[in-house]
Amino acid sequence: MAQDTLQEEQRIARRLRVLKQGKILTANNMSIIDCTVRDISATGAKIICGDQAAVPNEFRLVTPVDNLMRDVEVKWRRGDLIGVHFIGEPRRAPPRKW
Repeated sequence: MAQDTLQEEQRIARRLRVLKQGKILTANNMSIIDCTVRDISATGAKIICGDQAAVPNEFRLVTPVDNLMRDVEVKWRRGDLIGVHFIGEPRRAPPRKW
């Protein structure tokens, strides 16, 4: 609990708890990996992904419900949780059936 409080105090932007379906797009959109977005802020997110070995250190995170895509870099990994930092601004996801 103390570690979580410390991380909260060090964050630039406040994270909001959410439960959204997400898609991880690997380099050149060659692979799509399902994930769940658990919290999100203007600067990053915490996601859950069952297949950690398949998740690269940089990828695109798509939230179909918002129709948004963001480039991200992994900041930390713990079990099935991944903390990511957003690189650049969000943009519209390409038309696709997710």
